[in-house]
Amino acid sequence: MLRSPRLSRRFALFAAVILSSLGFQSAFAQFGGGGTPTPPLKLRDGDRIALLGGTFIERSQMYGYFELALQIANPDKHLAVRNLGWSGDEATGISRARFGNQQEGYNHLLNSVDLVKPTVILVGYGTNEAFQGEAGLEAFKANYNKLLDDLKKRTERIVLITPPEMEKQPAPLPDPAQYNANVKRYQKAIEEIAYDRGYLVLDLTAITKSAYNDDARWIPSPLTSNGQHFTETGYWFLSRRMAGQLGFGSALRYQVREDSKRSGNWDLPYPRSPVAKKQDLVPLRLVDFPDGKYTVGINDYPKAKTSVKQGKAMITVPAQPLLQKTEELRQTILRKNQLFFDRFRPQNETYLYLFRKHEQGNNAVEIPQFDPLIEEQDQKIFELKQPVPVTLHID
Repeated sequence: MLRSPRLSRRFALFAAVILSSLGFQSAFAQFGGGGTPTPPLKLRDGDRIALLGGTFIERSQMYGYFELALQIANPDKHLAVRNLGWSGDEATGISRARFGNQQEGYNHLLNSVDLVKPTVILVGYGTNEAFQGEAGLEAFKANYNKLLDDLKKRTERIVLITPPEMEKQPAPLPDPAQYNANVKRYQKAIEEIAYDRGYLVLDLTAITKSAYNDDARWIPSPLTSNGQHFTETGYWFLSRRMAGQLGFGSALRYQVREDSKRSGNWDLPYPRSPVAKKQDLVPLRLVDFPDGKYTVGINDYPKAKTSVKQGKAMITVPAQPLLQKTEELRQTILRKNQLFFDRFRPQNETYLYLFRKHEQGNNAVEIPQFDPLIEEQDQKIFELKQPVPVTLHID
């Protein structure tokens, strides 16, 4: 069961920082991030992970970067990730009502969760509700707690995702300051609910706020198409930090110490930005090296030169075959996502299940036939994400 320390909020934060620092010292450590550190999410072999929420969750399946980060960081585990997002949804499931009332939408939500049989659920609500501001906060908390009570009957391993802030865009798009102030209120409410229930928090509010306020030139901008809906680059950027905040960062960036072994199996690299000019490079961070000039390469790929100062250096080195395998893995994730979407939300649902089922309802028996196709992609994902042999050359 996932439990944050309950002795005090201050002690919980202190313990999380210590855990995060220890994880940073691994041979291939994450750097980057954003948001408040949390104790790591412990995944197990065979876990079934449901992503539940509104537009942000649903659209993430179009790019696959968040699952890619999770899968890369857990190469030894069979993980089945299922996206149950529904655009415009709220904790009441109202967007899922189809031709019925709110209760039907809520029942549809729970039935979808039961379809997946999750062992872990990541829940991301509050984005739509935040438009109601302070006036809608109490109703949101009541609806959210009701949903979490029902989800707890399915699994107690639940992570709450706070809503993202809106990105400021040029006129004529409106200034999102007031909306973001509301998001802050809902972020705080979600954190309090998570604390009371002992759930982990994935603080997407803090991650997006940090991204929008950071002046570093390497941050791609903008991250959204209209202030609220994230582009492929936006999902690429946020997904690495989301996974890192949950404790999955070891395979997303490579860190090499002077005394590290030069040969071994490395996790697949997290891809470069979709808008990067060169897609065949992976970043390495050299640590504890004597100051001087070095030539660095991976396997038989071309080498690159760098200078170490104060024992540290950042360098990008060619590794096209590794990144090609990463992209093959991502494409397999996208294929699996499409198959599950067709299983979970068939386009002709009205004819299969609803008031016109008297016309084509006999075809509903074909929908479960997607299941073995989806599971086949799950197995392919597991095979593709296995670590690869790497020999590091440093001269």
